[in-house]
Amino acid sequence: MTAKIIKPKCLLLDANIIIKAYELEIWLPLILRVDTVVPSTVVANEALFYTRKTGGIPEEINLRTLIGEGRITEKVATIDELNDLYHLFDRVFIEGLHIGESEALALLYAGKVPEVYFCTGDAIAIKALAMLRMSDRGIAMEEVLGAFGLQRKLEKQYTTAFFQENIKRGQENLITGQGLSRGYL
Repeated sequence: MTAKIIKPKCLLLDANIIIKAYELEIWLPLILRVDTVVPSTVVANEALFYTRKTGGIPEEINLRTLIGEGRITEKVATIDELNDLYHLFDRVFIEGLHIGESEALALLYAGKVPEVYFCTGDAIAIKALAMLRMSDRGIAMEEVLGAFGLQRKLEKQYTTAFFQENIKRGQENLITGQGLSRGYL
């Protein structure tokens, strides 16, 4: 039996996925194939950390331009939505999440991005997704690229096996309570 290929209509992307797609020179082909949503903190801060040299000239990822052109969508989580997320996890666990991941998870948890798949290569963010009982709302970069004919050789953190391994660990955390606040149990 072969695995069912998910062809997502809409992706909520973490900064590490944007940067990797940019490094692999598939960023523009990707956003032409799928509706792309980016948390505001990724737009304002996290994606700015990458610059590639093209012909000796530094070229930055400019998400603001793509938003202005209507090629990607920016979403903002409110302070209350972030606080709702933060109160579910213990302090040690939540401190392991980057702000872009936290905002993406808060958007999902608040129901502000229906029918979107969250794509990240960060183990703690994948675990958090499972701990929120939203495992079905996540997807590995490898699976996304395969669905759109953009396959590339990827580091382990971007593979389906890595994603599924961390979903499983997050589900175990949910059962044992590891990483969760006492109020969530």
